[in-house]
Amino acid sequence: MSTRKEKLSVIIPTYNERENMALIIPRLHEILAGEGIDHEILVMDDDSPDGTAEAVKELSGTIGEARCIVRKKDRGLSPAVIEGFRRAKGDVYLVMDADLSHPVEAVPAMFHAITRDGADISVGSRHAKGGGIENWPLKRKVISWGAALMARPLTSCSDPMSGFFALRPSVIEGAPLKARGYKILLEILVKGRYDRLVEVPITFRDREVGESKLGSRVIVNYLEHLLALYLHPGSAPFMKFLFVGGTGMLVDLGILTLMLLLLGEGRSEYLVSQSISFAAAVSWNFVWNRFWTFDARSGSAGTQYFRFFIVAIFAFAVRFLLTTLGVDVLGVREQPYYQMLTLGVIVVVTIINYLGSRLWAFRK
Repeated sequence: MSTRKEKLSVIIPTYNERENMALIIPRLHEILAGEGIDHEILVMDDDSPDGTAEAVKELSGTIGEARCIVRKKDRGLSPAVIEGFRRAKGDVYLVMDADLSHPVEAVPAMFHAITRDGADISVGSRHAKGGGIENWPLKRKVISWGAALMARPLTSCSDPMSGFFALRPSVIEGAPLKARGYKILLEILVKGRYDRLVEVPITFRDREVGESKLGSRVIVNYLEHLLALYLHPGSAPFMKFLFVGGTGMLVDLGILTLMLLLLGEGRSEYLVSQSISFAAAVSWNFVWNRFWTFDARSGSAGTQYFRFFIVAIFAFAVRFLLTTLGVDVLGVREQPYYQMLTLGVIVVVTIINYLGSRLWAFRK
């Protein structure tokens, strides 16, 4: 029984890249045909005045797998890529730049990482072992390093700034992708659905023909995009968990103070006030963690709340036991050792709370 050969759709967003079309398209077609990879080449052109579309049309006479789609509205790299996803007919989508800064020779490896090795996403990475950058000025290297560092809490990928990546269509199916800026991969890494990501090391080379699109506006757009992704439900969960926990502590202290003012400061009143403020803080944390930290709205709220409450009580019990052990058994009472003990206990309890919430309470 024969197995159907999977098809690759190569998506190349362009603006004023006429000269590069005669270089990249024949080379790409030659390599893919030589590897026996069924493919199409989609040039998504933002109505370039330099004749990019005409150059592709000329090439399509001999390379039938290549075609150009001229876009006159909603221009920009990310919108072009997203429209390319909609137009593509392949089983795997691959995005790359037109300026030959991405090595065409790495395309088969990125395709096979998905079709043979079972990855959902493969990324042409400059920062993976064996990868690198050539002919880049120090300024661009610093900007790239800083941009990747700022995005690090959002993904485990070492090169989320890469514009060279491949994926299964299922990764972006139903994902609320926003077409902003130049870093569409980062958008997909935050909002897409995938289990396995593979980084293919590449050597990135600066363009030889044409002008770079990097400018101050691109940097500003990236910072705006980054902020939006950090605010997106489910992204950077540990950072959000810590933030929500900090606000929950303020809720706990505020309600405790209010209850003591209303009920008085006797032993029984203090116990009632503590119970109410603890329950209020847990409820506050639950709502924010469910909707924002872990984006677990699809699960049963009642079940999630019960589990979250159990995790909170367990963590509270661990805190009490560890503190009692430190003070009564080990005799840790003097400063600054008591503060050091408390800090260590808080770290342990925070980790318990986070893992219990992520792996059990809000498990998807």
